Amino acid sequence: MLASLDPLVEQIVATTLELTAVPAPTGDEGDRAAVVGRRLADLGLPVEHDEVGNVVSRLPLAGGRVPPVDAPALVVSAHLDTVFGRDVALEPRRDGERLLGPGIGDDTVALAALLALAGELAASPPPTPVVLAATVGEEGLGDLRGAKHLLRSVPTRAFVAVEGHLLDDLVTGGIGALRLCATYRGSGGHSWGDRGAASAAHALLVAGAAALKAVPAGRHVNVGVIEAGTTVNAIAAEARLLVDLRDEDDGRLRRTATLVRRALEAAPRGIHATVEQVGHRPAGQTPRDHPLLRAARAARADVGLPRAREDSGSTECNAAFPLGIPTVCVGITRGADMHRTSEWVAIPPIADGIAALRALVRRASAEDSGV
Repeated sequence: MLASLDPLVEQIVATTLELTAVPAPTGDEGDRAAVVGRRLADLGLPVEHDEVGNVVSRLPLAGGRVPPVDAPALVVSAHLDTVFGRDVALEPRRDGERLLGPGIGDDTVALAALLALAGELAASPPPTPVVLAATVGEEGLGDLRGAKHLLRSVPTRAFVAVEGHLLDDLVTGGIGALRLCATYRGSGGHSWGDRGAASAAHALLVAGAAALKAVPAGRHVNVGVIEAGTTVNAIAAEARLLVDLRDEDDGRLRRTATLVRRALEAAPRGIHATVEQVGHRPAGQTPRDHPLLRAARAARADVGLPRAREDSGSTECNAAFPLGIPTVCVGITRGADMHRTSEWVAIPPIADGIAALRALVRRASAEDSGV
């Protein structure tokens, strides 16, 4: 029952509810970043708000030593942003052994766990450099903006991304995602009086169908957003669609995108088509025998967790692959309904999640870890 929970878990629960109540839409994470920054400062840790909005803390070393800024660090992150806009009522709450609220598991409980880890490392500093970060722009067209900037600006020897729902998983590979935005523009006009004029909406429908047909069997394409026209009795002067392509192989992903782009660029006389890439999460894989993955597996065993399912996903790890940085994504608890207002996470498993995260950081930051 809740009354018997470890005090650290109670702390994570309280922090999760506090942070979930602070809106953090992708691209507008400043309010939540400010709270996280204050909490880190209250622990006596150095805090930096970088140029893209990430909250970054370079931890002191054992003995009070300050690590050089160019010393490669173990970087541990959780993302600030959620898929919910400021118009969504957040109203997080505790119901028995569950926490409920939009974004509570993706990724707010992970942020709370990161702060709990910060407290432990402030009290018992690591022997080698560790950087903790709360990142912006993980979701959707945020395109991993925070993680990409973080890993390009902080010398990194290994990267651990923390997610709320993935306690039973180790994400060791990245599913690549490439996003295209196609826009069609024409003169528009009255649906009868200007009949015969080229319609941006019609051009979009034809090009979109051609793009779907151009994708070879077995490859993934999703037309996620379509916007066109202003009213039923007007010829559309502008139309737009957003396409999401995914693949485990980044080269194949790019080749598919080339086929789709060519189809989307085709337009009838009187219509101007533009297609731009608006996002790219590179695919990749951390070698199965890498010391970081061995440390992640051993950390689970240390705290009595069974062997995790190891698979590929779309996480902040994707930002590490093109840089050749070994990476793994770990989870804090279990739950359901990600990206829905009914999202929830279970409270009791948080004890295992924070214990496994602590054990992983201790192992990976040890001087003889090989990570």
